[in-house]
Amino acid sequence: MELEEKEKLIKQLAEKLKELKVKSKLSYRILAQRCNLDHADIKKYENGGVDIRFTTIIELAKAYGVHPTEILNLDYKIDFNKTN
Repeated sequence: MELEEKEKLIKQLAEKLKELKVKSKLSYRILAQRCNLDHADIKKYENGGVDIRFTTIIELAKAYGVHPTEILNLDYKIDFNKTN
């Protein structure tokens, strides 16, 4: 996967996290407590500055009360015919 493509996906994921934050109406402090993360890290995820680990996505999903597939439901097309 090319760097530009990775960055685009990270930005999409960041937008999804922002949406969930707004919907949840949780403060960063409460959210951080629910998923055992630092609130500054959550802000980094929402700004698209970090490639998030899968286990972090699971913890965030729990904190937001959603299934992880809701977070990972991104606009991404895979070309299965492409090699590399």
